[in-house]
Amino acid sequence: MTVSIIGIGRWLPDEIRTNDAWPSTFGERVHAAGDRTFNDIPESDDPIAAAILARDLAAESTDLFLGAKERRVAPDTTTAAEAETLAARSALADAGVNGADVDLVLSNSVVPDRMSLPTAVSVAHAVGAHRATALGVEAFCASALAQLDVARAYLDSGLAKVVLLTQSHLLLRTFLLAHPASPGLGDAATALVVAKRPGLGVRATFGVTHGEHAVSVTWVRGTDDETDTPWWAAGGNFRLGSRAPAGAKYLMRETVSFGAATIQKAAERAGVDVERLAVLASVQPRGFIPGAIAERLGLPRDRAVTTYDTIAHVGACGPVMNLEAARRLGRLTPGALVGLYAQGAGFTRYAAILEAS
Repeated sequence: MTVSIIGIGRWLPDEIRTNDAWPSTFGERVHAAGDRTFNDIPESDDPIAAAILARDLAAESTDLFLGAKERRVAPDTTTAAEAETLAARSALADAGVNGADVDLVLSNSVVPDRMSLPTAVSVAHAVGAHRATALGVEAFCASALAQLDVARAYLDSGLAKVVLLTQSHLLLRTFLLAHPASPGLGDAATALVVAKRPGLGVRATFGVTHGEHAVSVTWVRGTDDETDTPWWAAGGNFRLGSRAPAGAKYLMRETVSFGAATIQKAAERAGVDVERLAVLASVQPRGFIPGAIAERLGLPRDRAVTTYDTIAHVGACGPVMNLEAARRLGRLTPGALVGLYAQGAGFTRYAAILEAS
């Protein structure tokens, strides 16, 4: 039997931050002194993607909030382990699986509670997966898909029968409200249960890492070797940033091309034409990105599901949130093909082709 996603879970904080949380002077301050490394997107080298991006960026050009109307904000007292446990319990209930039946727990926390151990250790204990192995999988925003590939390997080899995947994105606690990127970020946690049972069958995956961009998007303390000291040495506060801003810009400008090319590779492995994809559930660093990737693939934009306007960018949780939204919308009908896409710092890009049963 095919390895399938048999349960999807999510957790969102209660607090909703709307756009009126920012002062009227926010725009002036952003353009006067803000770090716009993650906001400004240069023109793509791919002429088709460039035309798509130009149209989307023009439509967004007067919107300081980058298409987001709401985003969720987790209390500082909520740990990554607690958030992922809540999402995990939701996914287990959705799958009809008891925590005691889980053989492997894989986690990813973009803002972990501690440098180590991985959050999976605490999640496994909290859900009652007392005989499970618990490990971390680090691919930043691409982690959910990387976890899915690891789960497939365990299940296909017989090393596990049920695998629990969790992701959390509690990034807002590391960003000042005045930061130009803060309106486009939200907090969330998600989870998937994977097993060899009927569900969203994994037809194929494709992933590749571009190590030359290891520091293009990363946690930093400063901008050079003197100020960007390692975590074990004295130094300033950590923040999400870049030691190679030109590299970060390159990754942003080619996101649409990367997404389309990666999904195309996964579709080739699955032996299906991309035109058959009924749903695209993608990472959503900007609201228009999922639709732009669909258009670059030659698909109608409405085949891409996005939740950006209500939860903003939630990192590795984005594809899972959009997959769950597609299900709520009744779009995962039997036989429907789904493309998943994510890319994360490292730089790793990943895609999967799923088929609903």
